[in-house]
Amino acid sequence: MAFTRRQLLTGRRPNPGAMALDALRSRPWRARILAACLADQGVECRVCGAACTANAIQFFPARGGPSRPRVDAGRCNGCGRCLPGCPSFAIVPEAA
Repeated sequence: MAFTRRQLLTGRRPNPGAMALDALRSRPWRARILAACLADQGVECRVCGAACTANAIQFFPARGGPSRPRVDAGRCNGCGRCLPGCPSFAIVPEAA
């Protein structure tokens, strides 16, 4: 699913009326967390997990630092709610 920069920053999903439903089904996506995540820099942040209504982003304890987020690919439905909430823009869509 193709996103514009504005859609990524505002959390708005592409208009399904503008795309064929077959194209939406043939290119599913899921969230991927990059190394720019605040947890990798020692900062506790759970904004993405709070925004995820599918509970696809779970946090696991890390030794000597804050909990690290992981995306459960089986639960991620590609809704995009986690994208605009990330303060470090460390969540990006990737093809599933």
